[in-house]
Amino acid sequence: MARRILRFDAPERFIAGTTGEPGARVFHLQAIGNGIAATVIVEKSQVAVLARRIADMLNDLAEGGSVELPVQATRITPRLPRLAEPFAAEFRVGTIALSWDPLAVRLTLEFRDDMSDEGSADAPPPMNDAPVGPDVLRVTLSVAAALEFAEQSLELAAAGRPVCPLCGDPIESSGHRCARKPAYLN
Repeated sequence: MARRILRFDAPERFIAGTTGEPGARVFHLQAIGNGIAATVIVEKSQVAVLARRIADMLNDLAEGGSVELPVQATRITPRLPRLAEPFAAEFRVGTIALSWDPLAVRLTLEFRDDMSDEGSADAPPPMNDAPVGPDVLRVTLSVAAALEFAEQSLELAAAGRPVCPLCGDPIESSGHRCARKPAYLN
């Protein structure tokens, strides 16, 4: 089957969002640009790790003098963007790759649908335009857009169910029986 490479160079919008209630949320990444949209499914942990990696990479580049980070305006209230609907997810993300283009001063993110290709030696490496292989969503962002995405994604990942201070498990709306203190129901 032919490989689909969904490209968004400086999209009008690139966000992480969710559907469902805390505890049963499904995380998505959505890119919109030039009249088209693409949405993929990701894990909450992938969103959080990706956001931290982007922030770390850009901070390292700023410390090395390769980029100048924009001054972030302090927001009074959080503003988590919503996914544009209706949408159908293109695929579930397996591998995420980041690359920095020093000439264009842009960050490229690549999301691969290699969930069904696990263990396959024939799967192409990330950032590859081979005609055969897993489907790909490739998004190129400016420094400011990448920082905004990272900030919003970290807020989204943290906006779920509260966590038990004793065991670290999520606290359901119906309550929680703590594994560290069995008689304690909070």
